[in-house]
Amino acid sequence: MFPRLSAVNLKTWFRKIMEQVFLSKVLLWLPQIYFAVILLFVAWRYFVKSGFPRYGVLVRGVIWFRLGYAVLLTIGQYYIWSKEVFLRLLLNTPLSESLPIPLVQKFPEIFNSKIGYFLFYSWGHFWLNFILTIGIAWLFYRFLLVLQRWNSRFFDEGEVKLGFVCALVAGWPGVLVFIALTFAIVILLAMARAIVLHEGYTTLGVPLLLAAAIALWMSSDILSFFNLRLYV
Repeated sequence: MFPRLSAVNLKTWFRKIMEQVFLSKVLLWLPQIYFAVILLFVAWRYFVKSGFPRYGVLVRGVIWFRLGYAVLLTIGQYYIWSKEVFLRLLLNTPLSESLPIPLVQKFPEIFNSKIGYFLFYSWGHFWLNFILTIGIAWLFYRFLLVLQRWNSRFFDEGEVKLGFVCALVAGWPGVLVFIALTFAIVILLAMARAIVLHEGYTTLGVPLLLAAAIALWMSSDILSFFNLRLYV
């Protein structure tokens, strides 16, 4: 005999299906789609030189999205663990400061609380990514500013800010791939221009855009190919 279906059972079944689709598909692809759109706006801003959208607006858009995404993942993780009896135990597991974990030892009042393990898990899986992305993108931006002051012929107008947006889009650990690809593409384009056009210099705009697009969609594969995925 098949179990009797009721409106309550159908509603529960539908809710579980939607939760699985949302958590496994929507949350997975949402950043990729959003950042792809941002890159299209960046490319439009760079090639058309219309002044719209402003680079500052794009920077804030990426940062606010990454912040909101970290919050969304944290809430989603809490919700998933709260729905399973076994996983619910993880929401009531403090971490002792005697553990050989520097972060836990430094902030015992936080991680020794009821949700200590959940906070530690969320920090490592969601929030550290956000912090590293902002930090490395900012350092790359400052590096471009120094490089521009040293030799401005490598830059067209706005390319330093362009680099900042692209680094934010690449995210962690993709920003590492992005930075390496940027300078690799610069060298290749400079060689091609020297051979074809007999010009020895190229600006950073196109390499930045190409590197950001590749890093956005292929950084994980590239890191895995070089056996670096475990280290980042």
